[in-house]
Amino acid sequence: DRLVSLGKLASGIAHELRNPLAGIKITAQALGEELPESDPKREYLNRIMREIDRLNELLKTFFSFAKPQKLNLVYCNIQDIINEIIPFLIKEIEDKRIHFIEKYHPDLPKIKVDKNQMHQVFLNLFLNAIQAMPNGGKLLVEATPLRLGSTDGSKQNFIRVLISDTGKGIPPQLINRIFDPFFTTKPKGIGLGLSITYQIIKKHGGSIKVNSTVDVGTTFIITLPEK
Repeated sequence: DRLVSLGKLASGIAHELRNPLAGIKITAQALGEELPESDPKREYLNRIMREIDRLNELLKTFFSFAKPQKLNLVYCNIQDIINEIIPFLIKEIEDKRIHFIEKYHPDLPKIKVDKNQMHQVFLNLFLNAIQAMPNGGKLLVEATPLRLGSTDGSKQNFIRVLISDTGKGIPPQLINRIFDPFFTTKPKGIGLGLSITYQIIKKHGGSIKVNSTVDVGTTFIITLPEK
């Protein structure tokens, strides 16, 4: 109920902001066409355009939270999904001297997921881990098959994915709030990354949990059904 209410609020705010923002951008573009290329005032326009683009990206995040997309399920390898997003992160991993470790079980089955939304899940979690290790550390992703019993006594196949870092950790008084929408400890964060991640995992019929110790590190545990 809380997520639904906040989702409606976020959607309403985003809609109200998008129209005047588009008007500002059109006006700035028109002004840019009137100024000569050598005019130093063009730098002010460039700054305006960059900030408009940044706000548009923020609005996209609000819409992702407020109106989650329907799942487009296809069979995928978790390893392939992760390998597709690593190139976007590798420079930051190298710059921060982070040792990236991948462990995949040899008999890891394909699972039925929305590939694009799972990209978003792993990108959010990897970025959080990298930002928690500004002075370097270890980032581990490990995927293994899992077979769990259900309440009716039957067995179901899952994949468990661990994403661990050796960063600053999460204080115990905050651990139960990290999936809450708009909760963040980052100065420039808006607190929707983990909320959206949580929504996506739940829509897939999976679960996400976290274990963390201050100054030791954090581990996110994702469990996803095979079908």
